[in-house]
Amino acid sequence: MGGSMATSSLLFLLVLSSFSTASAAFTKPRQVYVVYLGEHAGAKVEEEILAGHHGLLLSVKGSEEEARASLLYSYKHSLNGFAALLSEEEATALSARTEVVSAFPSNGRWSPHTTRSWEFVGLEEGVRGPDDTGRLPPGDKAGGEDVIVGVLDSGE
Repeated sequence: MGGSMATSSLLFLLVLSSFSTASAAFTKPRQVYVVYLGEHAGAKVEEEILAGHHGLLLSVKGSEEEARASLLYSYKHSLNGFAALLSEEEATALSARTEVVSAFPSNGRWSPHTTRSWEFVGLEEGVRGPDDTGRLPPGDKAGGEDVIVGVLDSGE
């Protein structure tokens, strides 16, 4: 009985591993693509824009559920487009559609162009702060005086 149980367990594991290997072979690698559709055509409400984006995804996905799950972000204001999890084949198929201007892989986050921010804004290391009276020391840009600091927002 023990040998039969071990054989059955081994056979079960063998069959299970063949299913996981087969499903891995059919799984296409996916990555985030930005699909750009150009300017908004006329005044549309958010729901119409989202429906259009879902419709495009549905044209390359197998089901409504898969299309909705692949949509990561829908750009609705300054440009018309969306970010979605797509395979290379799906992105190519979307690019071929007349309403799509381009579909390109998202390259992730941008890195800053300087690692020497203090020098970049004209401050020296060791600049003294305000004294006991609250006054800044004399000199150009003492303690950051007359320095404009910009902020970049990634949208997240």
